[in-house]
Amino acid sequence: MHEDIHPPSRFVWSSMLAAAAAVVLIALVVLMSGQTDRSGTPQPAPQPTSVATDDAKEPLPDEVPTGLPAVPYVLDRVAYVGDDSFPGFDVIDGATHGWLAAAPPFVWSWGNGGAPNAMDVALEQPPVVSPNGQYVAYLSSEGDLNGFETAPAGEGMGLPVPVPVRDDDGVGTRIGAVTDDGWVIASGRGVGVLWRPFDGAEPIDLTQTAPGQLVWQATRAGLVVVDGSGDARDPGGDNRVAGDGRVYLADVTPDGELVPIADLPNFGIADVSEEWVAWVPIQQVAGDVPEYAEIRVRGLDGGSEGVLSPPQGWRFVNTAFTFEDTQFLVARVTDGQRQRMVRCSPALRECVLLETL
Repeated sequence: MHEDIHPPSRFVWSSMLAAAAAVVLIALVVLMSGQTDRSGTPQPAPQPTSVATDDAKEPLPDEVPTGLPAVPYVLDRVAYVGDDSFPGFDVIDGATHGWLAAAPPFVWSWGNGGAPNAMDVALEQPPVVSPNGQYVAYLSSEGDLNGFETAPAGEGMGLPVPVPVRDDDGVGTRIGAVTDDGWVIASGRGVGVLWRPFDGAEPIDLTQTAPGQLVWQATRAGLVVVDGSGDARDPGGDNRVAGDGRVYLADVTPDGELVPIADLPNFGIADVSEEWVAWVPIQQVAGDVPEYAEIRVRGLDGGSEGVLSPPQGWRFVNTAFTFEDTQFLVARVTDGQRQRMVRCSPALRECVLLETL
């Protein structure tokens, strides 16, 4: 890792006046086009966004392919990234060209080809990789929010942003998300920061622009947000009253407003593609539950709801699953003796075993 992983301790605040003029002009284009743009251009004023799966860019699948997963995965404590394998890891996230993995007790490494690189910074919360694998962000135990590009010639995110390591109730502040554009969001009760390090913009106080909203994770389709204006702290509750545990998919504008895309179910584990949400309720995976029997799926337009079951004789392992693309997700399963990977199609309601390395 390059020198930027150990940046100075203070952030140099910069002006946003030049960017503001561009924001006004581009916002008109976005409003006319009706397309969501996460590349640094502004979004329309917050309003529910309709998701129409009937106009999907990709055709519905005819069958579920059995080839290798297109994303990194772990089997029997071995991480597989493309044609490479690295023993000793429990979880992995990201893409083949940029990923994060964890080994006990709390040791994080990142990779972009070849051997993993240990993260040599003291952390109290897990670091986070963007869905496309291009960026890693972390909050040091000293309260420095920082990160870096995973590309071999990638850059650091510059001077860090000071962020409280604990929220108003003494709970650790977490990196809620790193977007595919390198925007970093730190989130907690009474703590909310949007940082756009590559745009030269000042960090934005999300407690003012999106009060009570806790950004939970970034997905291929947008940000998963929990409405924490009541007592909710995470997406696992079952109270769907607005303002008390609502979970929704959203975009974030450059000025820190959250633009809802679609409502999501409360969950213990979930991932979202541009057309589907897949989730497991918290009641099925809380505690020391090692495995579970089904993954629920639903179209982002609120219709086409169903259940994914593993092949006969197998059960899902209680770890995260990942959408590879719009239509397929991969998950780990076990028969009590062995572990395998499956690929599932929400459209076909089918999961098949994969031949892995």
